[in-house]
Amino acid sequence: MADVLFVLAPDFADPAAGPGAFYCPGCATVSGLLGYFPQLRATLDVRTVGFSRPRAEVAALLGPDHPGCPVLVLDAAAPVPEGVPVHAAPTGRRYVLGANDIGRYLAVTRGVSSPHP
Repeated sequence: MADVLFVLAPDFADPAAGPGAFYCPGCATVSGLLGYFPQLRATLDVRTVGFSRPRAEVAALLGPDHPGCPVLVLDAAAPVPEGVPVHAAPTGRRYVLGANDIGRYLAVTRGVSSPHP
């Protein structure tokens, strides 16, 4: 199984945040990274999910109290590079959370540029 990258679809409603449509800034950043380095798509299973919880696809891999998006769920054989926070889900799966940490992980494991500090 390839590493699975979950991003939120844009233009979602969030009544708790107020009227109008929204996008996730972290998901937009990761989507931009895929645009910068299209070769990453060949090494990832990229899935777009809706904003509403539960997000069944994410919960199936990370459990019902899964983290937000963007999240990169790692293959069981994926490396754990030094200096990149890799978390463990109750399901036993490992994951990287947030645009900057996902960017750092992909830089180390896929050889693309690193996010600027």
